[in-house]
Amino acid sequence: MNRIKKGDYIETPRFLKVQIQKVFKSEANARKAGYYQPTHYDNYMYGIFGKHIGVNRMIFAAYEK
Repeated sequence: MNRIKKGDYIETPRFLKVQIQKVFKSEANARKAGYYQPTHYDNYMYGIFGKHIGVNRMIFAAYEK
C-alpha cells in the first residue's frame, strides 16, 4: 500500500473520488482540526474524514491509524 499524501485522489464509498488536502498522524488530530464527516474509507493504514467549508463544499484529510 502506498502512503497517502497531500494532493492524492482517493476513491471513497460515500463521496467517490476526493482530493486529500492534509494528512494527520492520528484520528484525534484530524478531529481537532475540524475533519469529522465520515467517508467510509477504511484500510489498515489510513482513514479519511471530510470537513464542511461552505454550502455543498467540503475538503478531505487522511489520518494514519
